[in-house]
Amino acid sequence: MTQRFDLGVHYFLRGEYEAAARTFRDVVRDEPANGAAWSYYGISLSHLGQATDAEGALARAIALGPRNGEAWFHLGVARSQREEWSDAVTAYRHAVALEPDDMVAWHRLGVALSESGDETSASAAFERALVLSQDIPAEDRAPVGPHHRMDDHMAEAGEHEGAREAKSWLELALSLLSLGDEEEAIAAYERAYTLDPERARLSLFRPMLRLVTTIEGDGPGDVPEGAGGPSPPRPEGISRPEPGPRRPEVG
Repeated sequence: MTQRFDLGVHYFLRGEYEAAARTFRDVVRDEPANGAAWSYYGISLSHLGQATDAEGALARAIALGPRNGEAWFHLGVARSQREEWSDAVTAYRHAVALEPDDMVAWHRLGVALSESGDETSASAAFERALVLSQDIPAEDRAPVGPHHRMDDHMAEAGEHEGAREAKSWLELALSLLSLGDEEEAIAAYERAYTLDPERARLSLFRPMLRLVTTIEGDGPGDVPEGAGGPSPPRPEGISRPEPGPRRPEVG
């Protein structure tokens, strides 16, 4: 059975999720106590948009291995796909408790909290994600190979959730700007811009930024340092202000 499990992993890493799901379904049928196979099976189903079946498989994986952070994360994804936001929050909280440096999990937690109406906790989760994104070494920011966690994050989000996440980053940017933290506000805005450039351009962020810092020119500027990951061209001339005192990290 190990050979079949390895074949499933091979399909999974190549992004062939239908083949992976079929293979892991066979594995868990013959080895119902194989928690790793249940986890891969559920994650494959999540990639295929089969949220209900994914949730069941991932719940089984967690029952067999409660400290499986990846299974908790993807359980949150499956619940988010079904818009079961309170249950998604529970899953993501388990994920970040087990893997506290997982930037994507913190951001997904923020989205779920925001959709649940808990904006205060959502803001704290987004800030934690932003802090972690700035700690990622430059060489680790670019996707490597067909299976990269950030690629998964964006592919699972899709167009609708991408717009929702852009909105969340914009809300964080406005919140940081109102607190006088222009540097991190711009970093959050740039995250929104990568997800939904049109929404970012039409937001209140740039007019508000003009009130508190310097705007240079009308055309795209240079790509700034920081903000975690390759940034788009600076939208319509936003220049990064001199960094001020950093806000405390959210624990």
